[in-house]
Amino acid sequence: MSSRLSYVWLATRPGLGAAAANCLLRALGSPEAVFAADRKALITLEACPLRKAQVDVLCDKDTDGAARIIAHCAKDGIQIITLGDSAYPDRLRAIEDPPVVLYVRGRWPDFDVTPGIAVVGTRDASPYGLHTAENIGATLGRAGFITVSGMALGIDGAAHRGALRAGGLTVAVLAGGADVCYPPKHRGLMGDILLAGAVISEYPPGTEPRGDHYHARNRIISGLSVASVIVEAADYRSGALITARAALDQGRDVYAVPGALDAPQSAACNALIEKGEAALLRSPEALVRTYHGLLPKAGHPSAPVHSAAKRTPVKPRPVPQKTEKQAEKTAQAAAASRLSGDERRILELVQAGAGTPEELIERCGLPAPRVMSLVTMLEMDGVLRREKGRLVPGQME
Repeated sequence: MSSRLSYVWLATRPGLGAAAANCLLRALGSPEAVFAADRKALITLEACPLRKAQVDVLCDKDTDGAARIIAHCAKDGIQIITLGDSAYPDRLRAIEDPPVVLYVRGRWPDFDVTPGIAVVGTRDASPYGLHTAENIGATLGRAGFITVSGMALGIDGAAHRGALRAGGLTVAVLAGGADVCYPPKHRGLMGDILLAGAVISEYPPGTEPRGDHYHARNRIISGLSVASVIVEAADYRSGALITARAALDQGRDVYAVPGALDAPQSAACNALIEKGEAALLRSPEALVRTYHGLLPKAGHPSAPVHSAAKRTPVKPRPVPQKTEKQAEKTAQAAAASRLSGDERRILELVQAGAGTPEELIERCGLPAPRVMSLVTMLEMDGVLRREKGRLVPGQME
């Protein structure tokens, strides 16, 4: 019996759940061993106490259903990633109850190389919340992070759209099958995500979303991410707050966007900040600075790596006695002296006429996420700026 078949069989045992499945895998060592265990072995398994109903479904050794799921996925181009596969993200594997199987549509990014940051919030979002979520997604996308969310109405959709418009990677975690678009009005957004990222689920294709699936889904959103950002959440029953609690339980960072005192959509975010359960997020650039060191590095060991905590904005001294053009050249030279080798290379290419990230990626030979991150950091420091959609050297003061 193949490992993939036994994993899918285990993951689809009705009423078993991820917690019990993981307990069995830890106790017996492999999905094949779980499949081979008889009723007596399961009942006497002290390391993983099981209810009678769970023992009954584990004693059903029919694998036809699992085989049909695998065949369906192969036919429809849905990738199956099991807990034992190298493509399974280490950060997600480290949580207490990781999904035994992930069903993936689209382009599956390497979360072990490129970190994900979750951006979630209420469906009933304010214009302020929608703008903020889209701005966060765009900033993360330009910097090279993976924006993770749940493709729901409101904040989730805005975060995905921001990442997409910036040309970044984004991953949607669904509460139904990866082939089931919910909400239906996000069919277009789902198609865009599939072109520039992935739509994933722990439920087999064709599974309709259910209420209890959303709670389970949220642990995957936070589990894939180094940090979770709550943009707007009205109360402690919201899905966004469930994601925040899951992130805290997983030992991950949590941020909340503050809002007006009388804004109902910001009540839970303000409470998270007040209780010290979430850090106050003042700007999306703060996320880039904090987690910049986790992004893929170029293969140049001589290039220094600047930590977000120690990096200082480039502020060349003014030179009023020179013309504006001379002052700009002097400022750029001063800025270049403070840059790493990779940053200096990006600046030189922009000075030579490379005005888009695509042109920079083609000419410099660095990984795309690294280029996007460097461009974002240089823009934040004033070394580069955008003029009519193209990158140009910054006019620093």
